[in-house]
Amino acid sequence: MVSGRYVKEKEYFSSKVQELGGEALIASADYNDQTQIQQAKDLIEQGAKVLVVNSINLNTSAAIVRYAHDKGVKVIAYDRLIRNCDLDYFLTFDNEKVGKLMTDYVTKIKPNGNFILLGGDKSDQNAVWVKGGQKSALTSFLSDGKIKIVYDTYVEDWSGENARTDIKKYLDLSLQKPDAILSAYDGMSTGVIDLLKEYHLEGKILITGQDAELAACQNIVKGYQTMTVYKSVKKLAEKAAEISMKLIKSEGIKDADKKINNGQIDVSTIFLDPVAVDKDNLRSTVVADGFQSEKEIYNQ
Repeated sequence: MVSGRYVKEKEYFSSKVQELGGEALIASADYNDQTQIQQAKDLIEQGAKVLVVNSINLNTSAAIVRYAHDKGVKVIAYDRLIRNCDLDYFLTFDNEKVGKLMTDYVTKIKPNGNFILLGGDKSDQNAVWVKGGQKSALTSFLSDGKIKIVYDTYVEDWSGENARTDIKKYLDLSLQKPDAILSAYDGMSTGVIDLLKEYHLEGKILITGQDAELAACQNIVKGYQTMTVYKSVKKLAEKAAEISMKLIKSEGIKDADKKINNGQIDVSTIFLDPVAVDKDNLRSTVVADGFQSEKEIYNQ
């Protein structure tokens, strides 16, 4: 998954760490888990006291935690859980709520019909949680027979191109237009919308998304995408910076009061709240936070 949000998050994190009297060392592994493991080791050798890891592979990243602990360095899993290790903290958004927000929004508009569930990469626990939230919110509609799930899949690498391929396959084989596509990520939604234009179906199918990416915000204004779920990455990055500095100063983390099991331990977890965004509140959320500019969204 390639997302512009990470560029902003690095800036938010670095600025907050500096504001709190620290120095941030940043490395990007370009979605290669082995590179990420080596970079983590290099950062520790450079003097890092806490690692904030946006895990590329939730299983292999356990090697980072083990190495860090051997060196007396604590690890915060950032937005993605790291499995099967003695992880110190997990900071994320409530991803089941992400799925629920999507579903609740769409079912208020369309409480019946044929739905497609387009999940993210199954190797990412967040994708599993989002889909779990979707299915939980659909329970009563499914049991009443009002909604039918006609296609349910996970999309490798959260890729827009892969999502496009999956939906094209469905449309060509079923010859049936779905009423809604619960897409778990804006990048996938954009790929699907580009495909729907070829079928003259843009704006005729309810489509969700996540991350409030620029293309998604533009598509919401055009009426091609129904909504997105905005996760304030500024709040997430700044919270990671605050926790990091508290750990360095041996201060307690009072709001890590939830627990998520990672296969080995119950990890102390902090959840932040996601927000449903549509054409009516784009300005008061995404634009007001400075995440996307009003000019880029509306002056297309």
